[in-house]
Amino acid sequence: MRIFAATNCDACCQVGRRCWAIVLFVSVMVLVPTAFTPLVCAQDKDEKPKPRTIELVTKDGKRLRAFYFPSEKGKAAKTVLLVHEWKGQASPYAKLVVALRDAGCAVLVPDYRGHGGSREQINSKGKKAEMDTSKMSRRDIENIIKYDLEKAKSFLKGENDEESLNLNAMVVIGVGEGCVMAAHWAARDWNWPTVGRIKQGRDVKGLVFISPTKQAKGVPIDPIFSGRSVLLQLPIMVVSGADSPNAEDAERIAKRIEASKKKSQRGGEVKGFEYKRYNTALMNASLVKDIPAVIPAITKFIDTEVKVSDTRNPWISRE
Repeated sequence: MRIFAATNCDACCQVGRRCWAIVLFVSVMVLVPTAFTPLVCAQDKDEKPKPRTIELVTKDGKRLRAFYFPSEKGKAAKTVLLVHEWKGQASPYAKLVVALRDAGCAVLVPDYRGHGGSREQINSKGKKAEMDTSKMSRRDIENIIKYDLEKAKSFLKGENDEESLNLNAMVVIGVGEGCVMAAHWAARDWNWPTVGRIKQGRDVKGLVFISPTKQAKGVPIDPIFSGRSVLLQLPIMVVSGADSPNAEDAERIAKRIEASKKKSQRGGEVKGFEYKRYNTALMNASLVKDIPAVIPAITKFIDTEVKVSDTRNPWISRE
């Protein structure tokens, strides 16, 4: 296991031509209030595939807003699904998503039900109403896992069959309570059997947990890593702030994963596990945005641990 510490540093960028300075000034003025919107609407200077906002409709009728950043690598692109924290949303993760896209990944970030652009839903009376997170329960967490994340994968499956990404090389990033949902959904994905020649699941090939918590609305993360869980065979990264409110949860989860992996690997140096603990009280989106070392560490982990070739995690049609 590798453990690292880091401190904040400032980043800066320069624009050479006056015309680009004007364009960037306008973009920044728009970016502040609307977060992801300019990233989705703007044409990249290097002509990368355009990101877009999409709507996902779940089997139980919920309409979800999601942001999709395609890769220029086509079916050689690793796939990343990001599951944000409770009472969070997709937009604060713009920097991470762009970095992953620039590293060659295709990235999908949904606002799951009751959050961000997915707060407003049609109620039992057929009228629009905002979901109240304070009234949401364990059942809602289970529905996010069962319906929202499954619908996200359904969208990615379509992109896979258009040869726009490689679904067989998927990494799921969870943040805060999103780690619980990510872990449960990954386990669910690995329970889908292959039917004949049609691959239905077993696509998750790596997990990243940022500021993980031990439970979400009563749904615990622990059972996913107990016994002979298949998830322990996957590369797993844990990222946390050493002085953050959930540092204790993150530490306990990291140690449990490390111990379970060590046992399954029968001793020696643990492979496929990395724990990065930064000297900060920041957590969740703030940890990602404001600690400069976090995003490069995540992109490096995915690049190093999840390989794509003709023999390792090859592209497979789902049609």
